Amino acid sequence: MSSTNVVANITGAGFVPADRPQDRIQRIFSGLFIGTLVGSIIVILFFAPNLTIAGLIVPFIVSFAIAAVGYLLWRSVRGKAEDTSVPVVAKVLGTDESVLERTTRSRGILVPVIVRPLEGADFRSVVISVSDSKEPPRDIAPGTIMALRQVEPGLGELISAPANDEQRELMERWAKNPKLVSNRAPALPNRRAPLERSPFLSGLEFYASIGVGAAIMFFILQVV
Repeated sequence: MSSTNVVANITGAGFVPADRPQDRIQRIFSGLFIGTLVGSIIVILFFAPNLTIAGLIVPFIVSFAIAAVGYLLWRSVRGKAEDTSVPVVAKVLGTDESVLERTTRSRGILVPVIVRPLEGADFRSVVISVSDSKEPPRDIAPGTIMALRQVEPGLGELISAPANDEQRELMERWAKNPKLVSNRAPALPNRRAPLERSPFLSGLEFYASIGVGAAIMFFILQVV
């Protein structure tokens, strides 16, 4: 594959919904937390003279309790989830897209890669080059070979992980034979972030949770 708009072509594979149990818990409880804050602010702004000391303290207690319960549930469900990640080796592809075009909102740089799993079919995806310091992240040179893990079979998300012996062996063979893996493998989609409001059901779930959180806070503050 010749160097062209490789990142745009890969990201064009799209996204699948964040519909795992831990994603839904994070989305719902984030909405509830935001809703309690919004409800608290509205009630305090418009009904402050009628509120007792308890009425001013309760919103913070309720918001903290919702955040704590949500976090514990999220940790519990995430911890029980089966690890489906698989070891892969990736090679950076060349692209005509500038670093500026590939820079994300979080200031990372999207880098296109061709990936060979130790088991399974080859695919294309992107990794994000970030910086742990105040220095801007550096682009990764085409041809760089790295050991990673594919988070879920069928999806393109990749994470860093120590290389095992099989990965190191594949990296050596690939370095000696650059044509070992074809650059024409299909691009795989990625999973959306849990707080993205797309598709429609994810947005409905999030905004409905905000409404429920605000309603809960209205009711509690009316009682106290």
